This record gives sequence, structure tokens and C-alpha cells, in this order.
Amino acid sequence: MASFEDLGLRPELVEALAAEGIETPTALQQEAIPVLRKGNAALVRGGPGAGVLVAWSAPLLDRLDPVPGGPVVVALAPTEQVALDLARSLGRLAAAAGHRVAALGGPFALPGHADVLVATPAALGAALSAGEISLDGVQAVVLAGGSALLGDAASVEVTGKFLDRLDADAVQFIVVADPVTPAVRAFVDAKLSRAIFLPSDAGSIGDTGTAPIQRGTLRVRTLEGDEMLELPRLVGDLLEEGHHHLLLFFRSEDRAADLGDLLTLHGFAAGEPGDPEVPIWLATHGMDARRAIADATPAGGSVGILSVDAPSDADELDRRHGSGSGDGVILARAREMAHLRRITREAGYAINQFPVPAGEESPATRFASSLAETLEGEDLDPYHLLVAEAVERWGATQVAAALALLLRRGGRVPGAAAGGSAAPGVPPAFVRLFLSVGSVDGIGPGELLGAITGETGLKGERVGRIDVRDTFSRVEVDEAVAADIIKAMNGISIRGRSVRADYDRQAGRGGASDGPPPSGGSRGGPPSRGGQGGAGRGGPSRGGPGAGRSGPSRSGPGGAGRGKPPSRG
Repeated sequence: MASFEDLGLRPELVEALAAEGIETPTALQQEAIPVLRKGNAALVRGGPGAGVLVAWSAPLLDRLDPVPGGPVVVALAPTEQVALDLARSLGRLAAAAGHRVAALGGPFALPGHADVLVATPAALGAALSAGEISLDGVQAVVLAGGSALLGDAASVEVTGKFLDRLDADAVQFIVVADPVTPAVRAFVDAKLSRAIFLPSDAGSIGDTGTAPIQRGTLRVRTLEGDEMLELPRLVGDLLEEGHHHLLLFFRSEDRAADLGDLLTLHGFAAGEPGDPEVPIWLATHGMDARRAIADATPAGGSVGILSVDAPSDADELDRRHGSGSGDGVILARAREMAHLRRITREAGYAINQFPVPAGEESPATRFASSLAETLEGEDLDPYHLLVAEAVERWGATQVAAALALLLRRGGRVPGAAAGGSAAPGVPPAFVRLFLSVGSVDGIGPGELLGAITGETGLKGERVGRIDVRDTFSRVEVDEAVAADIIKAMNGISIRGRSVRADYDRQAGRGGASDGPPPSGGSRGGPPSRGGQGGAGRGGPSRGGPGAGRSGPSRSGPGGAGRGKPPSRG
């Protein structure tokens, strides 16, 4: 395995890393550091837990010298807290290379004169407008947390303006993201045409897929409080499950020694792997530890495996947990979950939250019960369009977590308010309508928009995307006025063609289809809700056979006029 000396870092940086307990580079660091030391633009797929901070900061600090009067490195972070944490984490390492770090908006002196400046796009934009920062010496820009930065329209705008002020040929650009969302990939393709992907599959959009062999399930305990209290509790819980020993993995020998002392202080004697006299075994390398304990476990006994620090990659995960006789458990920080989900999937493992005590219902269980009631008992169709763009950018799991947070803060569904109107500043829920006219009728999006606004008197902002196909069209509209639009549009004529309008049933819970909705017979009509067959060009009846130019009846046989309200009975 390569060392930081082998990767070419200057001795003072190697010593500073060792002082922080970082002595062996992760797989990502081994691949990234030589590439970034040469000044290459790069997309780095990684997050907390993968060693990503050292992967990009060490090579930049190694190759760049301070320049008087302004930063040589600008790192953009999605929030002020992340910017502050990044600056603090970089401080000691940067000092070893003769650099000073500061965060805009944080308690740092003269941030505009720091060698490495960390800021949110908003804070950086304000400082540039006020003339507080000079960009003359900038030689590298890092988008730390690119998935979040490039998923926010305001941040994208400010970031784009900032990058446009720099010489693309003279500045090294690094985007750090996990996952690599469509927005991240689009940004890299547009701005960094020569970027190197680290690792080589970092350009994959969304999930990287699953391993061909599924190896089992690992349990995760999320660290929410003080590590000094949570770790002894977790060790006690695992020993109560009946394990003879617990094998604990750490990212460094310093971490193992410090937390081993903590556990001993709490009455859990700790020592080297294979020592039969102590219940807790401390290790940093998976395969070495497994060889040491192979003959030390009593017959019929078990060794529980606990990763106190998240594995840096899928290979390290498998070396630690791949052949344990007991259940594997990982102690994870919330910020590491995206990284952990990816590497467990790549290694072929599923993950479950650590079980709650018997007879006790956790908040997660109660939340899951509420979700089940909503999923099974409510009509969610109107909300699919509201979240579709966010799901495409960040994935369903991240969006669900964000919605859960919003609910916890505000106690209501985003986009919904009393009286059926959207909350101030929140976009309305949109639904998709089906119209029985298309391009073969000489209809275009503009004409459809004009017909809708002209017939209903609504403003154009209540109408979203208009998708005109050969024989039909789909129109996204504000849910609150959808019924009014259907009522107004049914039976009118556009270019001599009678229009039938209804909700687009084909979208359903699975999203839109490329073809027209299935119907009982006629061209282009919406599917039947309650009847069979159907006559007339507009489609089948909802309540029984119907005919007539003005539209099928919704309540029984016979024709119905345009203005007749639907009967639900």
C-alpha cells in the first residue's frame, strides 16, 4: 500500500498528516493526490468518510505557494456551517505548508488576505461586490459539496459569475460531489471539458448500481450525540448480544489508542486482536486483524465486528466485514451516510438501522407507519410533478429525507396551505391534464396556452409545461384550478377540432408515458373511470356509453353539454 511519501507530498505535509493520525492514504487519496498535484481539473466523487478533504487539499497545499494580498485557493461550500467546519479542518494541515485558512462570515481575522478562503457562493458574491477580495492570485477553485451547490439555482448563478471572472486556462478547477447528480455532470461537461474523473467511474450519474453478489446485511448506528458517551453504550449493547469479543476498526492507530483508553475507563478492557484476556480488540487493517483472531475465538463463540470509523471504500468495507461470524455494525455520522450507502451497495451489502429495544417504538417506526397510511390511502398523483425535478437531481432518498425535515420544522406538507392555495414562496402542486388535440390538428403549445387562458381567464403562470404529441397533448397546470380548466376546455373547438379534456390517467404513480392513455376505443380520449366502450372522437364515458359532439356523459347514457358538472355517483 502506498504511503503519503510515495505520493510525492513534501515532508512537512506528511508530518502534519501523521500528527492528525492520518498515516496511510485511502484508495481515493492514492488516486487523487498525484493527479491533482499536476494541476489537472477533476471531478472527485467522494464525501465525508472517504478521505476526500485530504484528497484535494493536500495536493493543492503541496504545489501552490502563498501570494500576498489574496487567496490562492477558493473553496465553495453549500452552507456557512460547512464552510466553517472546512476551514477549521484545513487549518493545521495548511499551517504546515505555510498557508493561512479563513472562512467568510466566520470568526477569522482578515479573511480576504487568507491563502485558502472558504465561503458560500452568497458570501463570496457579496464580498466581491464590496471589493473586499481580490481574485488576482487565485490558482485553484474547489466546489466542496458539489451535489448541494449545483442543485441550488441561486448558488449556480453566483458560482457561474465567479468562475467567469477567472482565467479557465490558468486556474485549476475541482468539483467534489457524492452522489454525482445530473446537475453536477452537466456542470462538469459545460465548464470542465478536460476534467479527469476520480475514481474513473466518477462521471456515472446517480447510483452506481449494486454488486453482482449480495453478501448480506450490515447494521448502522447513527451517532447523534457525544462520541465519548455513545461508543461505550454501543459496545455494551453489542456485548449483551452474546459475543465473546468485539473487534473494533478505526481509521488510524491514534484513534484506536485514544478510544481504547476511553473504553477501558468505562470498564471494557481493550487490547490487541486475538488477546483472549480482553473482550475488546482494536484494529486498523481488516485482513491483518482477521488473521490474528482466526485461532483466538473459542469453539462455538462469535466475534462481533464494529467499524467505529466508516470504511473509506467498498474494498475496506469488505475486508472488515466480509467474513465475520457475528453481525457487522457501523457507527456512522449523519454527514457520512451518502458515502456509506454507496460503498455498501458497491460491496453487495444492505444496511439497516440498529434495532431499537424490544417493546419500544422508535420515531422512525412511527414515521414509517404514517407514510404507509399516506401511500396506501391517499391520491399522490398531483404531487409527482411537484417533486419530479428534485428527485432527478438528488435521488428519491435524499428528497424524502429533506421533506421529512421540512415537515418536522413546519408541520405541514410543502406547497400546501389552508384554503387549497400554496403557501407563500412555495410553488403550487401541479397536475397533468390530457387534451385530445395534437400536432396533426395544427395545434402548437402557444395556441393551447392561449386557448386555456382565454377560456378560463387564468394567468399563464398557472400553466406549466405543454407537451404536444401527434394526436394528443399533455398540459401541466396548478392543481387548484385543474377542475376549472377541464370544465372550460371540454367541448370547445380549436381549428375545427372538438376538445376533450381530463386528468392524464396514464401518468399514474409511475410517471408519464410516451404514448397516449389507453382507452375504450376512440382516438386520443382519456381512459374510462367507470364505464365501458365509448363513442365519439373524444373518448369513452366515465359513467356509461355516451355520444355527442359536446362530450361524453359522466353520469349515464346520452350526451351532455359542455357546462354540465361531473357526477361522482
